[in-house]
Parts: sequence; C-alpha cells; structure tokens
Amino acid sequence: MEIKAKHAYPHGVETVLQNFGNKEKIVQKFTTLHARNVKVETCKLTKTSLDLLVTREAPIDAPALLKKFIGEWNFVTQEEHWKGSASKGYEGDIRVEIKGVPVTITGKFILSGDANNCTNDVSLKFECSIPLIGGKLAEFVANVSKGEMQREYEHIRDNC
Repeated sequence: MEIKAKHAYPHGVETVLQNFGNKEKIVQKFTTLHARNVKVETCKLTKTSLDLLVTREAPIDAPALLKKFIGEWNFVTQEEHWKGSASKGYEGDIRVEIKGVPVTITGKFILSGDANNCTNDVSLKFECSIPLIGGKLAEFVANVSKGEMQREYEHIRDNC
C-alpha cells in the first residue's frame, strides 16, 4: 500500500529543513503528538544534507484482530537521509521500523520552493509479507501513519 501527501509550508525551504533538523523541535513535535521516551540518536544537519535517527514509543489503538502484532505502546525507529540545497531543494529517504510489527515502511520526500514558501511531497510505501492478515496489517499501519503524518505536518507548519 502507498500513501502520498503534499505539505505546503508558509516558510522557505531552508527554514523548514532547519526545523526538520532541530533536536529540540523534533522532541517537542513527537511529545506533542503523545509519544514518550523520544530520543534523537543522530541529527547531523549541514547546508547540503540532513541525517536523522529518532526513536520513540508511540501509542497505537489497534483493533482486536491486529493486537497480536501491535501493542498499546510501540517502539518506533525512524531514519531519514536528505541531500540537496536551499536553491535547488532537497530529496530525502525515510525508513520506519515498528518493533515487533512485520510491516516495512519506506518512503521518499521532495522539499522544494523558495525563500518564502515550500512544499514537501511525501510518498510512503507499506509492505507486509504475512499471508492473509498481512494486507490488513499494512493497511492499518498506513492509515495510522497517514494521520500521524498530517499531525506532524500541522505541528511543523504552525511551529516553524
């Protein structure tokens, strides 16, 4: 399953990327979104790249059918790698792992715009190889992620 989103920011490319790469803002964002034990393991921001590794415990309210795979609180590892420049935009790759949940989450970002406004085009892919239930599990994780992604966008847009 794949989900796509276009996030428009009333801020320039460089400002938004700096927000993405600010440790304090990362912790604030995930804490505001009800995660706990948020740790920024890696946050290396330069003029041409951003490398992030963030871990956290996230609450997920799963239906009974999926509770075997998804707990009330889940350990999430999120890794992002961005490259580019403020004038040409940035492209990024993301990989998210939810410990104990057999769903692979990968994706791409394209952050483009100018010094005043920018757009982040997001594409995430969800895969699960478990027969029968795998499609439902990937679909559930995708739907949860879509909501989280929207809340993250709104938080960054409003607090950049």
